[in-house]
Amino acid sequence: MNKKVLIVYEKMGMGHRRMADILEDILKEENASIIKCAGSEMIGDTSINIIVKLWNFLIRKNLTKTADMLLNFILRIFILPFIEVSSTSAYHEKLQEINPDIIICTADGFNKAIGSYAKEKGIPFYIFITEISIFIDLVNPYATHLCYFNEVGEAIRNYDFSKTYYSYELNKETTFLEKIEYILKYYKDFVIYGYKNSIFRNPQYNLKQNNDAKFKVIGPLAEKKHFKEKDINKIKEKYGFNNNNDTVMIASGSIGGKILLNIVKNICRSYNKPLNLIVICGKDEKTYNKIQNLDEINIDVKLIPFKFIENFDEILAAVDCIIARPSAGIFIESLINKIPEITFQKATSNDKGTLSIIEKYNIGKVINKNEDIKEALEEILSNKDIYKENINNLLNMYCNSYEDKKKILKETILYSHDYDYNINKCLDAKIELNVPLSH
Repeated sequence: MNKKVLIVYEKMGMGHRRMADILEDILKEENASIIKCAGSEMIGDTSINIIVKLWNFLIRKNLTKTADMLLNFILRIFILPFIEVSSTSAYHEKLQEINPDIIICTADGFNKAIGSYAKEKGIPFYIFITEISIFIDLVNPYATHLCYFNEVGEAIRNYDFSKTYYSYELNKETTFLEKIEYILKYYKDFVIYGYKNSIFRNPQYNLKQNNDAKFKVIGPLAEKKHFKEKDINKIKEKYGFNNNNDTVMIASGSIGGKILLNIVKNICRSYNKPLNLIVICGKDEKTYNKIQNLDEINIDVKLIPFKFIENFDEILAAVDCIIARPSAGIFIESLINKIPEITFQKATSNDKGTLSIIEKYNIGKVINKNEDIKEALEEILSNKDIYKENINNLLNMYCNSYEDKKKILKETILYSHDYDYNINKCLDAKIELNVPLSH
């Protein structure tokens, strides 16, 4: 019997769409047809374009706290319930039209509507969490949650399912008065009593279990190309940094931003050892041109700027360290390639989980300001083997190969088997973290 699998993503950043593409690659076979659709496009909602532009603008300008408060909290606390009551019927009608046998969502914002439809129809519903921190709309009592780390599963199970967001059903039959009641009860829980009912969980503590939500941990997952063995010497020769010097990459996703220029200037001023400095500017041509024409030349630093590149995985695999905003996408890719990351304490809440994992397993450095880069860089480059071993220890808590992850996901999603893989094997394991001598 052919199974119709609907994968819902969103155009907010690249992570949601990229994971939808990965899942399509993993699940495609003769008895499964895959349909991918942006959640906003399902109901003809164009407001997401404004949100994306605003987010990118604020991040480019390094206005992290403003982006976090506006789009991670104010939007979810005050606007989300209105979006839900006005769009649930539209989602149910579109889902009825598609008539999927299985639904997977890689984004936030849609899971209440999709979850109520899936529950009503009795079909499997999976939420693939592409980040490490958790917000309220990434958790659904009916769903099976697929995630990278056990800590994420613990954060999911910390939410109280008796609260309005989880216990109040919204569907096509919900009346106008019931919708008003939902909004008022939601506001009571998360506005009036918001001081004790957070919509956000950062998995950095031993969180108390308050629900029995289903989750499966598969370990870090990225595109297949990140798992392939690569000829590092050949890559270094191809991109012009085969001079036996340490190599550092600076990246900020596809949006670039002034953070790249600030880091480059700081390293050129302060670093006094031979270094290849690769800067990935993405689609930010303005920053790329500024870096190319930089006046502050350091004879010890070989500056190699790039615009958006398709072979990001090649260069990443060949560097010794990456300096980046703590976005989960870049962090997961650097982890799979066993590259330690230097990142910043100043981060949006959706990225704070990256900081927690880096610090918990000592697989990189979290710094407070640009002036701390030199010291962090020297420590990591002087202790490359120690950091690589710590990364290996973390990765070995989970299945490592793309094919193994593919097998687990296919068994779980397409065949609903309780695949014989001990996803919680690391909970009782004692990992010995190696700490550089400078500590």
